[in-house]
Amino acid sequence: MAAEAEAIEDSLMARVKISFPISSEYGAVERMFAQHTADNRYVLDNSPFYAFDISFCDEFFVKEVNGEKVFSGLASRGGHSTYRIKLPKNKDHEYFLNYWEPLKELGCSFEGSSANERRLYSIDMPPDVNVHKAYQVMESLEDEGIWEFEEGHYYSASMQ
Repeated sequence: MAAEAEAIEDSLMARVKISFPISSEYGAVERMFAQHTADNRYVLDNSPFYAFDISFCDEFFVKEVNGEKVFSGLASRGGHSTYRIKLPKNKDHEYFLNYWEPLKELGCSFEGSSANERRLYSIDMPPDVNVHKAYQVMESLEDEGIWEFEEGHYYSASMQ
């Protein structure tokens, strides 16, 4: 048990925050955790809320800008897809959980944020998830007015 706890602690200590530019016009960035792999390469250890075309487990390059590590390009895909769900105003996490089960059963996971007046969820779809079925679930709930969703990054092995 102590060895497992030590491994988790070492893993968390190895995590580094990387800035991902999301708006060149305003200089906005999303900061996410990543694990260093080699030289200037890192693997994303978060599911993005705002950045597009990057997903959990993707490997990427960084450059130093004013002492900060900044995303500079994709090295390889990790096979995950990212979607985002935005709840209507004044809806809480319990509301989200009322509709989450079908996506959970497909193998999806989520990270949530209540930083804005509308809760936002970043949905991670590992390589073994049937993304088309998950998309249908999200789309049907959007059609019912339950939430809005968008695609952050869709992974297809045929697109490699």
